[in-house]
Amino acid sequence: MHRLRDKVFSAVNFKRHFNTPWFKVTQAVVLFLAVYATVVVGILPTQYALEVGQISPETIYAPRTVIDHAATNAARNRAAEQVAPVYLPDSSVEPKIISSVTDVLHYLIELPRPPQGDQQQADETAENGITLEDLARELLQNHPDVGSLDVAMALLAVPLDTLQECAELTENLIRSSMQAGVKADEVDEHVQEISSNIYQAQFPSVLAELIVGRLEDNFTFNLVFSPEETENARRRAMDAVEEIRILKDAKIIDKGELVTEEHLSQLYALGMLHTSVPYGYYLGLAGLVLCIFLSWSYYLYKFRPNIFNRSDRLWLLAMIVLLTLWAAKLFGGMLFDTGAPYLTPASLATLLITIIFDVHLSLFFGATLSVLIAIMAGNELNILVVALIGSIVGAYSVTHVNQRSDLTRAGLLVACANAFAILGIILIGDGFAFTQASLQRTFADVAMGVGGGILASVFAIGLLPFFEMSFGITTSVRLLELANPNQPPLKRLLLEAPGTYHHSILVGNLAEAAAEVVGADPVLARVGAYYHDIGKLARPYFFIENQFQGNNPHDRIPPSLSSMILTAHVRGGVELAEQYRLPPVIKDIIQQHHGDTLIGYFYHRALSERGGKDNLLEEKFRYDGPKPQFKEAGIIMLADSVEAAVRSLAQPNQFRIRGMINRIIQDKLADGQLDHCDLTLKDLNMIAEAFARVMTGIYHKRIAYPTEQDLANAGS
Repeated sequence: MHRLRDKVFSAVNFKRHFNTPWFKVTQAVVLFLAVYATVVVGILPTQYALEVGQISPETIYAPRTVIDHAATNAARNRAAEQVAPVYLPDSSVEPKIISSVTDVLHYLIELPRPPQGDQQQADETAENGITLEDLARELLQNHPDVGSLDVAMALLAVPLDTLQECAELTENLIRSSMQAGVKADEVDEHVQEISSNIYQAQFPSVLAELIVGRLEDNFTFNLVFSPEETENARRRAMDAVEEIRILKDAKIIDKGELVTEEHLSQLYALGMLHTSVPYGYYLGLAGLVLCIFLSWSYYLYKFRPNIFNRSDRLWLLAMIVLLTLWAAKLFGGMLFDTGAPYLTPASLATLLITIIFDVHLSLFFGATLSVLIAIMAGNELNILVVALIGSIVGAYSVTHVNQRSDLTRAGLLVACANAFAILGIILIGDGFAFTQASLQRTFADVAMGVGGGILASVFAIGLLPFFEMSFGITTSVRLLELANPNQPPLKRLLLEAPGTYHHSILVGNLAEAAAEVVGADPVLARVGAYYHDIGKLARPYFFIENQFQGNNPHDRIPPSLSSMILTAHVRGGVELAEQYRLPPVIKDIIQQHHGDTLIGYFYHRALSERGGKDNLLEEKFRYDGPKPQFKEAGIIMLADSVEAAVRSLAQPNQFRIRGMINRIIQDKLADGQLDHCDLTLKDLNMIAEAFARVMTGIYHKRIAYPTEQDLANAGS
């Protein structure tokens, strides 16, 4: 909509050092701190000075949802304490124990000795020089723990099947104990159990005592404590415990209730205890604000360099952002905790930015500001949704503003959008199961949403004049006010220079039509055309459109003086614009609408008076300039020339008008008057079409109405 973004601030001239890198950095730091301080102030809850054993002076509720770190850590520690130590089995222990305990039995089983009662074989063994005593000594030599020769002789006397039965039983008992797992502190218990089973088997006492003794000496644990696995198990148990949260609006303590350690812990987690300074909260909030601030900076640097490189524009954006945030705090209940978050006029920023800059910049800032407002409201997703929808509707509702009352219409549109968004959120949460309490809450929330939209438009209407005056900006609303014929310059033009007034109106129609087809600002083009010739008020009758009796004062003065009078109307127009406090962009149009065009008529007249000598300086017969610097100024230059030229045609028709328009545009283009206003050849072709359409409509052929005499003659 707006094409003012490259020129509306032309009256605000900052010193050169204001655009140095150091000033940019300082400005960025100041703006960041201002935004951060605005977000922080009032966002933290009320602080309470309570101690254990004290009576609470009031009922305290949680202002937001937070993690209760103390309770969470205590629950996780309890879970870790309940984890039993982890023991890892050692599979090499069992075979070692079995071998150590039963090897003497296997030795006895495998030892070659005569069977009991076989006297003949015993005699043969004796004849060979091997006696039972020798075997007993060999047993003692290989297994000293047997004890004595008598014990060895007694063992040799144990039947072979008894030895085998004892070995099998001992192995089975050891395997059974090992399979269940034996810890270091359970060894004695398992030894006693195995020994008891061996004794109960009623083996010879000498054999049972030998096995039990070996068992006591060699039995050990096969479960080894693992610190690492135990720690891992405890960590898993702690991780399995979910974070304990204190939900928003949850009651912390009742009025008159005795304060406990648990209460203080919850107040500390919420940052509501006077001794608690939530550095983490401040740091996290600073990180979020910094991310949003950097996104603003990058967007302006990358896509809006005309704003990024102008300190005054950045300050203006900063003021809009800060005012929106403070309005959200005051009316959204974020500063005094009044519980009216939907009353936030979140769309204030998008209304102002769209009118002052453009809708694309407005949408970007509206979205990011919605995030900040949701953070200030306690990280509420509902507030984010309502603020975002209201901001989008607000941005698009003022893309075509014709008067200040349109801002009221925009506020009503935002109010309706807020109401529908709130109803949608409530339906998502509650469905159609409305109770009396929920209906009352719904009505209150919707009413607050409507109020937020209306508040945004009220603030926008009140702040626009302040921004226009303080920053020298020209909004479409201000331009439309200037288009009112009752404005003093226009009223003077109508009374003192009616021909110029009529000419300006026609130029405005031409300029508006051309601006629409090339994407320029039609409102600026039309209003700029109304004022482009106000400098003619100083000497109105020196301009041909105000000469009604054919008396041309230029016929009696030298061409050089005529040229000075004509060029002076530009300087006089700038002076009148300053006198009437017209916006800077209007002064730019007045100053640029002739560029440095040659006043050809008087130049050639001067040449003819000098006998055709061409040593006359053209500069004396040119306007002071500068050439048009933006599209609207270039369009008004062309419209001004076209309207005057077409009016001079003796018998204007469609073809003559189009030929005249093309010739004027070609002359301006060849003279370099359009070099700096960003009008392309395609734009010039479309402008010519628009001019031809308007001028043909003005100078169309009319039917001559018959007079009374003609009617009488026809009747006779």
